[in-house]
Amino acid sequence: MRFSLTMAAVVAAALAGPAWGQSADRAEVALHAAMKKESVDGDLKGAIEAYKKLAQGKDRAVAAKALVRMGQCYEKLGDAEARKAYERVVRDFGDQKDPAETARTRLAALERAGGLSHPTGITLRKVWAIDSVSLTGSPSPDGRYHSFRDMETGDLALRDLVTGQNRRLTNKGTWKDSNEFAHVSVISGDGRQIAYAWYNKEKFYELRVIGIDGSNPHTVYRDKETGSYIEPFQWTADGKQILTHLSKTEECKLALIPVAGGPVRCLKTPSRVWWSASLSPDGRFLVYDAWKGNGPGDIFLLSLEGGQEVPLVQSPAEDTAPVWMPTGDRVLFVSDRTGTKGFWAIDVVEGKPRGIPQLLKDGVTGVFGSIEMNGFTRRGDLYFHTSTGIGEVYVTELDPVEGKMLRPPAPAAPRFVGSTWAPSWSPDGRRLAYYRRGDYQKPPTLVILSIETGEARDVPVKLDQLPYSVRWFPDGKSVLVGAWESSKRDLGAFYRVDTETGDHRLVRSSIGRGFVVSDLSPDGKTHFFYAPAEPKVRFGVISRDIQTGQEREIARVPFVAGYEYTRLAVSPDGKYLAFRTPVDESWAAVRLVPVAGGDLRELCRLRHSETVGIDEMAWSPDGRNVLTLRRTGKDGIPEVWRIPIAGGEPQRTGLSMEGMLHVAVHPDGRRIAFDSGNRSGVPNELWVLENIPAAAERKAASDAK
Repeated sequence: MRFSLTMAAVVAAALAGPAWGQSADRAEVALHAAMKKESVDGDLKGAIEAYKKLAQGKDRAVAAKALVRMGQCYEKLGDAEARKAYERVVRDFGDQKDPAETARTRLAALERAGGLSHPTGITLRKVWAIDSVSLTGSPSPDGRYHSFRDMETGDLALRDLVTGQNRRLTNKGTWKDSNEFAHVSVISGDGRQIAYAWYNKEKFYELRVIGIDGSNPHTVYRDKETGSYIEPFQWTADGKQILTHLSKTEECKLALIPVAGGPVRCLKTPSRVWWSASLSPDGRFLVYDAWKGNGPGDIFLLSLEGGQEVPLVQSPAEDTAPVWMPTGDRVLFVSDRTGTKGFWAIDVVEGKPRGIPQLLKDGVTGVFGSIEMNGFTRRGDLYFHTSTGIGEVYVTELDPVEGKMLRPPAPAAPRFVGSTWAPSWSPDGRRLAYYRRGDYQKPPTLVILSIETGEARDVPVKLDQLPYSVRWFPDGKSVLVGAWESSKRDLGAFYRVDTETGDHRLVRSSIGRGFVVSDLSPDGKTHFFYAPAEPKVRFGVISRDIQTGQEREIARVPFVAGYEYTRLAVSPDGKYLAFRTPVDESWAAVRLVPVAGGDLRELCRLRHSETVGIDEMAWSPDGRNVLTLRRTGKDGIPEVWRIPIAGGEPQRTGLSMEGMLHVAVHPDGRRIAFDSGNRSGVPNELWVLENIPAAAERKAASDAK
């Protein structure tokens, strides 16, 4: 797949340096700003106004993309103007292949739905967006509160959705005081108690219950021998049992756990991989999603009385996250069958599906985003947490002496706005490798962009690539990627991939987390990665000779529960590794270790709160500075900092953007490629779906009595 000559010129100009600031680049930057307003800020009306201006611009590629995004915003608002936006793309921008195809797809979906792609009146509203909490909680039945985990301490906490105030319900102290933490939580039907998973001092999960006011915390289930992970899904209607996932109990994967104690009731030991489950309001049926093999997810229903299991939703699409609606006669679920992820519902009568699934709300996220259910309120509003899945590779310049940003960032790949990440410069600096996002049927695509011509070429890799970084070998003809063989789908491995042919060969089998943080020596002969040394005590920093397979431990770094280890970054002369490791539960240190082995040298210390979700580390080409990301900007937005190797205080560069994850320095020491967005799919936005027809009608009838 190749760019047109016009687009090639735009990209080449943006990356070459002196032409930054031209109108084409400004239009692309403005487009991404509008997308941020739509997807990150949740300001759909503001985004529509921004898209309208872009649609009137001279850049036809940007105008077409803006019209498509504008149509999607109108759809979310339930506005019939969506059709006009799509029709204009088809009519006036037929030469813009991807936007035109998307517009035709959306028009077809609208036609099938008889107008808008969802019932009139359904609305989406963003409730909360933040990086420093885990949104795996639930709303209270009255919709006033929502439970969550405070990432700063690991405590269970409660947010007042009216006032915006947060309150911790547990008080474990800092990470330095304790490695314990709360995980998934769910509020009871009467709104008085919260069930939550708790990772305890003995290093396994147990199920606890606490009053919504923080009173009487107590354990209702623990099994040190068999239970390493617990996830509560839901309270039963009578408040006496909790539907729970037990991960390491082979005989019982899904169970009802009595709140007052007593034997656990096993409900299901799925033969498939599954993620979520929900009980019907009357407690008679269980619905859950499941995968078998490499295909998409389907939804199944189980009768708890007779044990009969029936398929509820099966299709070539990915159908997931089922949850019973409060009326008890419908199951709501997430599907990407229209090309974007949205909410669908199917009627259920006496444990069997009736009719076909009906679309409630489409375009909630793109196909690359994620949606996870948090639960219904009494009035029938559905809370869920999501990520947009947007990712974008940018290029800018830093002054190699002062370390300050010289030019505004410009998108590196304008054709694929919102779907690129993990940039890596070739050794000669003439090409940029990155991933373009795929979905469950199409894994990420490895792309090589020519800086001189602007041509972007897909590499025909016969591997399912994992969404982590690319590392070039010094020959400039091959790269190191984390991937797995499509036919095997095992834990994955490291492969060397030819960037022309896509041919691959194994470098090393899987070592888990090391996919994220590995690096290559400048001569391409040595591979560096982490590997467990003492389980839950220390990690080993490993050096592997790629030709002989010989491995050697260079250093050991401490294990701290919940801490995210950074990339191992090799210095340009190949003599040192830079990385960040925990000092204790509150502080981390950026350190150097000689590749030949030796003592660790500390460059600086950072608070863990400054490093949440950040694992990047890079060197300047002259070997004088290490670049790292640090959450010191407004609202914890990541910023690139420069740390002198010779000593001295870390220096700000002024390069800061929401969602930065990967940073790559060009061999000239001036150009910086980085990505921004939410490529990982980690949900960090809380939304509510309101005015769902069946629920709204039930609420109106109740109010009339």
